[in-house]
Amino acid sequence: MKENELKYYQKRLEDLRYKNERIAKNISEGLRTPLIDSIGELSLYDNHPGDVGDATFEREKDLGLKIMTEEQLAMIDEALEDIKERKYGICKSCGRQISQERLEAIPFAALCLYCKEAIEEGKRRTRPIEEEVIIPPFGGYNETNNAFDGEDAWQAVARYGTSNSPSDIGSIDDYDDVYVNSDEAIGTVEKYEAIASHKEKDGQFYKDFLGENDEDAPFNWANE
Repeated sequence: MKENELKYYQKRLEDLRYKNERIAKNISEGLRTPLIDSIGELSLYDNHPGDVGDATFEREKDLGLKIMTEEQLAMIDEALEDIKERKYGICKSCGRQISQERLEAIPFAALCLYCKEAIEEGKRRTRPIEEEVIIPPFGGYNETNNAFDGEDAWQAVARYGTSNSPSDIGSIDDYDDVYVNSDEAIGTVEKYEAIASHKEKDGQFYKDFLGENDEDAPFNWANE
């Protein structure tokens, strides 16, 4: 990088450093005030946490801004050191030149756009590799091959009773149906699968669930 370009970026980095130092100082001074003093309440014992939610959020936001500002200051100092050593503008990962457009937007950038995107993409894939073969109990279902999933487990226990009432579900008149999809058939998927299709020796048709004859012959009143 040319000498005039190094001086230009050095001036920008020094201005950014001065600005961030002022921001960090102002935030630190505000954080010295205890939260209860900034709210103006004598005591928080009789207040619900939601009553001080705004003040708590602002305090957490200030802490986050302080951490971000300190991290930027560290990166700015590192970039200024690179200028002194004539290594400014070189990607610390691949060693290629960082584009002028990227340095113009982020003067303290240490990585080129390609390497930065590769790192960010890797952060999105930090889940354990075993999750590729272990299906979570309430998610990641195979829609075409579900024998008994989380929804089925809930329905199996919910039909014995829940804390809901018919008014909570809507269009329900019976307390036995106060759970989601209570009208779904149990043991079948399609409606035609519930049609009696197994003929026993007594001539009656039954739904054969176990593959065995567990029905008694009907009582014939005419012969008794």
